[in-house]
Amino acid sequence: MLDLPPRWLERVQQMSPAEQDRFLANNERFRNLPPQRQAQIRHRLQMWNNLSPEQRQSLLERQQVWQQMSPDQQRYVRQTLLPQWQNLPKPRRQVILKKLHALRGLDDSERAEKLNDESFLGGLNPDDRNMLRELSNLRVAGPEPLG
Repeated sequence: MLDLPPRWLERVQQMSPAEQDRFLANNERFRNLPPQRQAQIRHRLQMWNNLSPEQRQSLLERQQVWQQMSPDQQRYVRQTLLPQWQNLPKPRRQVILKKLHALRGLDDSERAEKLNDESFLGGLNPDDRNMLRELSNLRVAGPEPLG
């Protein structure tokens, strides 16, 4: 739902499912969207509503990171990083996610030290190491970053 206005998205995410339904039914911008896009937004909201508080917080943090990116950075993530991430086999993604979680909460110098520590990077091939660095720079460490 990254193409929606941030304030709109924040507002809807804070509503109960019943309030979301009323909001969408009365929102002209939403009603003017093609039916397929409306269904997609409703589906995403349903997924949002089923998340745990921890999962919601993780997604909110990622939304904040996204909003702070320049258009060039967003384009790079969409066109390069996301396709690479989606093409990784699930076991490799899980290893990278585990490393990302270990980096969470570290300051820049601590994170840089870890990312240069061979014992921390053990088991990662050069492509995995690059992906870890790229995602770490974006501060992405949720249950399923980028997809």
